[in-house]
Amino acid sequence: MKTKLLLVSVFLLSCSGVFAQKNARTNTSSARNVIIYIGDGFGLAPKTAARMAMGQGRDGRRYTSDPNFQTLALDNLKYSATVTTHSLNSWITDSAPGASVYAAGKSGKQDNEVIALDPSSGEPIETILENAKKQGYAVGLVTTTRVTHATPAAFASHIWYRDLESYIAAQYIASSQDEYKAIFNASPTAAYRYNASRDWVLPAPKVGVELDVILGGGSRFFLPRNVASSNAAVVDAQGKPIKNPATGAEVTLGSGSRADDVDLIEFAKKNKNYQFVNSRDALMRVDMSQFKPGSESKLLGLFHSSHVNYEQDRQTSAPWEPSLSDMTEMAIKVLKAKGGEKGFFLIVEGGRIDHLEHANAGGISVIAGANGNQYSVDADKPAYVGGGEAVYTATPSTARTANVYASDYMIKEVLAFDYAVAEGRNFMNVPVNGKTLLFTTSDHECGGFAVTGLHDEADAQGNGTKIRTYAGQIGKSNQTEAGYATPTNLVRGDGGDEGWFPEYSLKMFQNKYYPEAASPTARRIVVAYGSNPVTNGNGNKAGGTPGNHTPQDIWVGAEDNTGSHAVQITGRGLLDNTALTPIMADFLKLTEFKDNLGKPAYRVGAELSAEGINVSPVPVVNQSSVSFEVKKLAEVSVDVFDLAGTKIKTVVGTQKYQAGKHSLPIKGSELKAGMYVVVVNIDGVIQSKKIIKVQ
Repeated sequence: MKTKLLLVSVFLLSCSGVFAQKNARTNTSSARNVIIYIGDGFGLAPKTAARMAMGQGRDGRRYTSDPNFQTLALDNLKYSATVTTHSLNSWITDSAPGASVYAAGKSGKQDNEVIALDPSSGEPIETILENAKKQGYAVGLVTTTRVTHATPAAFASHIWYRDLESYIAAQYIASSQDEYKAIFNASPTAAYRYNASRDWVLPAPKVGVELDVILGGGSRFFLPRNVASSNAAVVDAQGKPIKNPATGAEVTLGSGSRADDVDLIEFAKKNKNYQFVNSRDALMRVDMSQFKPGSESKLLGLFHSSHVNYEQDRQTSAPWEPSLSDMTEMAIKVLKAKGGEKGFFLIVEGGRIDHLEHANAGGISVIAGANGNQYSVDADKPAYVGGGEAVYTATPSTARTANVYASDYMIKEVLAFDYAVAEGRNFMNVPVNGKTLLFTTSDHECGGFAVTGLHDEADAQGNGTKIRTYAGQIGKSNQTEAGYATPTNLVRGDGGDEGWFPEYSLKMFQNKYYPEAASPTARRIVVAYGSNPVTNGNGNKAGGTPGNHTPQDIWVGAEDNTGSHAVQITGRGLLDNTALTPIMADFLKLTEFKDNLGKPAYRVGAELSAEGINVSPVPVVNQSSVSFEVKKLAEVSVDVFDLAGTKIKTVVGTQKYQAGKHSLPIKGSELKAGMYVVVVNIDGVIQSKKIIKVQ
């Protein structure tokens, strides 16, 4: 029987609901939402470590196509690129300019330590968060660091030196010069009341901008130093004190560090209509009915005096603190409610990845030296008692934990960040939430973090380190054939125990799975640092900061549910870190912000389009052709699906095509009789879905 194809001039969405559900995300809201995730100090190696601990490489998990291959939410972002990280005056950036470029684009490329401020003129630079708020969007900051730390501060404050965190906190809460003055004038000490020459003015870009959500650590820059505050008592959703289960003592945020003795939390509650929470229970059970478009209600959550606990320490000693994913979940809910049909802008920082790397956690020990205690490079030893940064105060006699290793800290910190990214992806994949764009990136790499091997209790290498890199060599069961070339009697090296891969088991904590070494002698991941006291030039005297930032390019992931903007980071080679902001601004249609960005670095939609997409002839004997025209060099793929959304055939995988007209054959003789959909994807965007009938 001869096979014929008949072109039906309709698109899939108008005739096949099943396929639409599986292969399209229809937006039913006009809201536009942007979430940018910043993993502070986050290079590629920590992501690899986390994925390997989740089981990558074991039987049934060896290929990305395996159903049990445990990819991260980060891995599932559709588009990726690499970007440079240098600042305006340094080949290695610090977090202030590293984040300011994402906040302000090209104008944000500035000197180290400066936050959203022109270092030459002293003029503040408007950020995308501020402009979004002025154009009707709800806005928020979420972080595992102090909320006044450099990365979140870059989006909602302007100051010449990042460590002036009491001023950053005041800028967050104030949205007018009168409010800014009122904060300092609330001081019980006359000398600390508002002084224009000392306290400057509220930067113009912040005027009229109120932060709808602020969640993280850093209560000390909101609380008075010498005056007691009821806001320091950590309480649950009913206002009852929370007790530390290990000690029985009531948990407190402690005293603050504001020299002016202003209780900025109380000011925010009484004058700015912030609901204040300081525990996981209170955050997760916040009254959502108060957050509506146009309402003045806002959310302030401060969960630690300084940075919130590392995820490893939170799970073992501070479960009353929320995780990064908890904070992200609630921030999205509040911002969605407040943003309404307009939408929102949210920045989420996984800030403590950087801190583990600064501490060289797991890469150094403190030993006795001729001139005092000094650092010594080592690996595969249990973590010091005292938490992820205990190395700073460690001595040769400092106790170590029993079964917690530095790699456990990093793996859990990365997974906490990944679970936060998953919250954004889940939100994006619900059509009624509107159009959503996600970015995940880093301000810089830190520490030269590397995954160097696995613990080997058997010490197979015989060198006493009990650290081994890869599987043992292949051998022969018949030793007399050891030198034979013939491939008989082979014994795979480490093949009998599912190969040489990490041994971790998954344990649940607060409804999330985290890997832990399967046993004290299991093959756990061992880490090391390129930036350490022996090699980074800082000397080996204990007590300083062992690890530094590094200049490595960093990874960017992106996805949206519109097919229009995330793709714009691809096909352009190496990007500068200023390239993301124009894409976010264009997605939110921030027309008044474009002057701040200079010449747009993004590609407009028209450049992505193609013309003349068609399938012909109609009908045809045995073979048809899909034709298309691209305006410039583009990546094109063509696939055939059935109406249930299952891919039946790939006409051509992703290939580059020069500008011009092109035609590809579709062999009808290879398809069974029925209805099919030909999908043409150009530069990551579906340009056409045409239905064909095979007889």
